[in-house]
Amino acid sequence: MNVAGADRNRRLITAGAGTALALIMGLALLAGFRLATQIRSSITTLQTASELQTYPGVLAQQLIALRERLETREYTGQAHAELAGTVDRFNSDIQQLAKDGSAQSPQLQQALQMWQAYSPVLDPVMAFSGEPYVDTDSGSSLSDSGKMYYNNVRQAQLLAKQNVDQLHGLLTVVTRSLVGQTSSAAARLRELLSGGVLAALVLAAAAAYLQLTRARHARTAREAQEQTRDILKTVREGFFLLDADYKIGSVWSEALAHIFGRNDFAGLTFEKLLEDRVPPATLATAVKYIKLLWGDRAHENLMKSINPLGQLEISMDNGRGGKETRYLQFDFHRVLSPKGSVKHVLCAVSDITSSVLLAKELQEAQENANAQVDMMVGMLHVDPLQLGSFLDTTETGLQLINAILKEPARTDAEFRKKLGGLFRELHSIKGEASALNLMSIAHRVHHLEDMVSELKKRAELSGNDFLPMVLKLDDLLAHLRGVREMATRLTTMKPGAGEAQGSARPTAKPKAGGRGEDISPTLQALAEKLAKDHHKAFKLSLSGLAEVPAAYAATVKDCVIQMLRNSAVHGIEPSETRRALAKSDVGAVRVDFRRSGDGYELVFEDDGAGISPQMLKDAAVRKNIITAEEAASMDTRTAMALIFRPGFSTQEGVTMDAGRGVGMDVVARTVYGLGGKIGVSTNPGRFTRFKISLPAAEAASSAVA
Repeated sequence: MNVAGADRNRRLITAGAGTALALIMGLALLAGFRLATQIRSSITTLQTASELQTYPGVLAQQLIALRERLETREYTGQAHAELAGTVDRFNSDIQQLAKDGSAQSPQLQQALQMWQAYSPVLDPVMAFSGEPYVDTDSGSSLSDSGKMYYNNVRQAQLLAKQNVDQLHGLLTVVTRSLVGQTSSAAARLRELLSGGVLAALVLAAAAAYLQLTRARHARTAREAQEQTRDILKTVREGFFLLDADYKIGSVWSEALAHIFGRNDFAGLTFEKLLEDRVPPATLATAVKYIKLLWGDRAHENLMKSINPLGQLEISMDNGRGGKETRYLQFDFHRVLSPKGSVKHVLCAVSDITSSVLLAKELQEAQENANAQVDMMVGMLHVDPLQLGSFLDTTETGLQLINAILKEPARTDAEFRKKLGGLFRELHSIKGEASALNLMSIAHRVHHLEDMVSELKKRAELSGNDFLPMVLKLDDLLAHLRGVREMATRLTTMKPGAGEAQGSARPTAKPKAGGRGEDISPTLQALAEKLAKDHHKAFKLSLSGLAEVPAAYAATVKDCVIQMLRNSAVHGIEPSETRRALAKSDVGAVRVDFRRSGDGYELVFEDDGAGISPQMLKDAAVRKNIITAEEAASMDTRTAMALIFRPGFSTQEGVTMDAGRGVGMDVVARTVYGLGGKIGVSTNPGRFTRFKISLPAAEAASSAVA
């Protein structure tokens, strides 16, 4: 009985101790749950306060950006939307913070009052929804509502600049206060958890004899492992853990193998994972970022905001012996130990190739739509007759280019002869397109010129090298059809279009002995565009162009366009340079067409830098057009003739207006083809004059026929 009683007493004592410990644990868990809930709320409030610290500076910068865009007449829609988003988030967050009891402080009330003072200044800016600009003959300018909008933005920017430091300081104090409250609550929670752990140890010792529960726990653990494996098999993202040596752990999701096409991840470093798939500079940046994640003081939200791997372009084997480009998104989450140190970094990888390609397609579609709008706006300023004539001439030129491309060739010399012909035809088309400000056509032709230029650099040529040009030529022809269709629609919409509604361009061609179209407006518009593009100031004077015979209209126009571009790029000096040379700030360019004996004479002259024969020889030697020995033996007349050599240009780079070395070659060939002559005279530092002599128009027509 005594043994039985002692056993019973031990069981009662054990049961009582177990009940007491269980009660203590329950109370500790209840208190811990309350503290955890409080800490969670404090962390949310702290995050809100942390984000608020950045808003005053962001707001000030966005107001500055919006003001600068208004001053430079740039598009303000995106800047306005970003500013509105920042204001809404600031207002929402500070109101939410004001409602949270744990965040109440005098500094928060001061910050709230200061923010409320922003409203009268920011509200007019946020309320603006009109068009800030109007188009004038001299360019874009602020509309009346735009001026008011600009003043409102300026006032808001000044207010933000005055208050940014004080407002940021108040929010910083609020954040520090919340950090202190959260730290204190976390300390109490740690103490409570420590007590709970101690109680759990005692309870575990008291319940050690419960062997049957061990089997149940083991079964539960196995089920948890199976569930984990099922999750890792199912998820579409690639998950893995990085240790302190930046190596991948022994567990990862199956999606990771599909993304990277390999299965040997265990022990693989993050650098090796991306090696040979990204450029070295990108790889170095990624490795530096991974190392930063292990810093104990690194703010996780801030680290996410500067993640350089949010959209990573990588090169992958396509399984067919080639490479394909894919886009991956990496997200990183730090796994902390109970002591708060970083234990692992959880990496999540997603294949976002489809999303990125879709975004690019949408962007290209938007760019194409914008190009169509720009083209239509440009066409509104072109005379319909000139536009129709240009389209007819361009289609004829492109048919000639197509014929050149189809022309059989076998030797390298024959292929290079084709390149020369393509260069000349393309350059003429681009010059007239630029003169009419049809830049959508000019840019496409310029791209074709780039393709020809790249082919000229190749050591050997074959017929296959010309195939990409055929595709681009088809694209240009399709674009021209679109331009013609749009021109037809615009013509029918203009007043008085009903009389010629049946035709988008003139069908009657001028007789050989008659006068051609007046190209003076086109040349004046081109001169203004060139002066603006090259930051030059010059005045174009035209004389006699209305008397150009129809047989010479195209020739005169092409010649003057090319020489005008050369004058803007090479001849006329910047105003500062001209002022230093005791010249007028505004350069003078003169074009004169007149009868001369039985024929005609075209004179083009500018008062620019002139042409230095030595400079021409040096440029020709650099471009391997002549040797140094040939340059040394050249006289002035021979050196000046270099400007008519195919491929010669004194400009090193290639732009829309110069650098190809084709323009003056085209001018000379055209003039000589009509039986004319071309001469050049210059005085370095003073002027350059081109004189073109043409035979009687009837003789030229007979020669062409």
